[in-house]
Amino acid sequence: MSNDTNPASLATERGGRDGFRPDIEGLRGLAILLVVSYHAGLPLSGGFVGVDVFFVISGFLITGLLIRDRERNGSIRIGAFYARRIRRLLPAAALVILVTLLVASRLVAPLDRPDVSLDGAASALSVANIRFAITADYFSPAGSPSPFLHFWSLGVEEQFYLVWPALLAIAAFRRPRLGAGIVLAAVFAASLAASVLVTDASPSVAFYMLPTRAWELAAGGLLALGAGRTIPAAVPQLVAATGRATLGLSAWAGLATIVATAVLLDPSVAYPGIVALLPTGGAVVLIAGGQQRFGPGWLLGLAPARFLGRISYSLYLWHWPVLVLGGLALGGTLAMGQTVGLVGIAVALAIATWAFVEEPFRRGIVPLPAHASRTIALGIATLLVVAVIGTSLDGSEVGALVALSNPLPSDTSPAPTLITGTPAAPGSSEPVALGSRPASSPTPGKTPAPTGTKPAPVTSFALTASVRPTLLDARTDYEKTWRDGCLGNLLATTPRDCVYAAKKGTFTVALVGDSHASAFFPAVEAVAIEHGWRLLTFVKVACPFLDMPIYNDMLKRAYTECAAWNAKVVARLRAVKPDLVLVANSRWVFPLNASDQSRVTEGLALARMIQQVPGKVAIIVDVPLPGIDVPACLSAHPGDVRKCAVPRSQALGSGIGVIESTAAVKTGARLVNLTHAICPGTGACPVVIGDIIVYRDQHHLTATFSRTLAPPLDLKLRAILGLT
Repeated sequence: MSNDTNPASLATERGGRDGFRPDIEGLRGLAILLVVSYHAGLPLSGGFVGVDVFFVISGFLITGLLIRDRERNGSIRIGAFYARRIRRLLPAAALVILVTLLVASRLVAPLDRPDVSLDGAASALSVANIRFAITADYFSPAGSPSPFLHFWSLGVEEQFYLVWPALLAIAAFRRPRLGAGIVLAAVFAASLAASVLVTDASPSVAFYMLPTRAWELAAGGLLALGAGRTIPAAVPQLVAATGRATLGLSAWAGLATIVATAVLLDPSVAYPGIVALLPTGGAVVLIAGGQQRFGPGWLLGLAPARFLGRISYSLYLWHWPVLVLGGLALGGTLAMGQTVGLVGIAVALAIATWAFVEEPFRRGIVPLPAHASRTIALGIATLLVVAVIGTSLDGSEVGALVALSNPLPSDTSPAPTLITGTPAAPGSSEPVALGSRPASSPTPGKTPAPTGTKPAPVTSFALTASVRPTLLDARTDYEKTWRDGCLGNLLATTPRDCVYAAKKGTFTVALVGDSHASAFFPAVEAVAIEHGWRLLTFVKVACPFLDMPIYNDMLKRAYTECAAWNAKVVARLRAVKPDLVLVANSRWVFPLNASDQSRVTEGLALARMIQQVPGKVAIIVDVPLPGIDVPACLSAHPGDVRKCAVPRSQALGSGIGVIESTAAVKTGARLVNLTHAICPGTGACPVVIGDIIVYRDQHHLTATFSRTLAPPLDLKLRAILGLT
């Protein structure tokens, strides 16, 4: 990440005539090695803590630079500070952003290009961390990760640079180090407390934002305030020597803590929170004692470590987009040899950028305005230009996708005519996939062509203007429960009283489960409207209706909110006593306890919940799982949607229906299996059926397609209820 004007510079007691700290330059090398290794998929599960080390170094160097400026010149020259930051950081960052945007406009799926462009603009404006706190989970981003995801940490640092000089200038008005120390101590305490609290509620927000990361920068700053202080003459020489030796030995413990955390820390642990004290504390101790006798300064000062430290900023900028975009270019999961090759390319680009961009601008070989104010103005103008360029590179193909539109909103389109059954090809009972339909394929709610009509030959497998939902709208084709706030969010513990269809009907149906149950809502609602049923919903994201402790990957802890929610759902069902309860869960279950990790055990946990529910229960088997970002794939292959079809073995897998059938056998509940309507035939599972996009992401049905499942769902529910 960012280097100071003179890499690792700091005036210290033993730092040499120019204040150069080769051990800090080597520590940068260690930090970038950890980060790149983690991103490259090497067995360093906690390698991301290299960023924490960078934060401590930045807080240490920047605070030291500013406080010395105050002591030498009587004031902090804020304009000169920002001019140096622009000269040092902006040229390389602008180059990488522009090149990444250009390459991404050729490799990223057209549907994703506007978002990637906005990511680039946010990176240029130093607010990428705020954008990704809203849109991306660092550890498990949905779909393809953004090639700008790594800019989150630069956003944190640059926001720190924006605030800290002015705050320090005020704090250091009379007694610079004391005033700065008081402010930094307050920032450290408040930010650490916020980090712990927010990490428990929203790890993603805590991971990305400055208020929950500032304590790491403050820790480095507090260390800088004590650096270079001479030992009082009253202290015996032997005591002073012993103290320095102890500090040097402690630095080895700091180094060991950083490495051990990088090797042992599991990304499933909530982070940063209290856990981040390990790499942060390790970095503080290592910097404090790195140059002392018996310390590891000699190790960090070796040429390989210092070389990596020297190019660490450029390597940080390049490595992630090279890995992400290189992966897209090579297609699929990268082999280790391919990953190593991409890392080699990133290193080569970093060396070139350091030699021909970083150094010339830093040393003044490339001239910039002499006055700081003009350099700052030029820097701001450059950032704005890069941001504007970023927002304009949204891919010309995206505009063409707008033509693939239909004016009917997905969840207000006419309900399917239930008595006609699932739309089918003439003479067939199976749904029709795009590319295998007759030229005038039937649509939901319309009677198929008479049996015996000879289908026209298939001439195109391309998306047409009749596709629903529109390709641009597919990702937001949510069901009413989502839009109405009746799909419980991550932290919800109490279900809302949501009533649909015939609100005063005498026959009551309850839909229970996680977001996959919610995705079935349009079909269930259509059936309820047809029969005049009262429909209640008790659905919550990532919360399967299981009697089992669940781990939540977003919260990085036991999903206690889910257990509380399910208990209240059972209480509501006992109070309402619905005539029919429909249960649906994703088969992606994440038990908290390793002993519960089996389909049969999960099925028994579902059975225990069902046994607490009054009345008749039917379990809807989970949908086939494509495992790919379907709208993105279609945007990349609008001329032949067959390229996005998912192999049947992958979509169905060996686990489909096991949880549901286990619970049905145990409880006597009935099964509702709609797999034949979602993945018709015996070949690959199509992602477009009858001009309707099936999935809005990797595993949720679009609301539009869900409504087309009403006819087969109705037939099965009629049979379960004994209706004629």
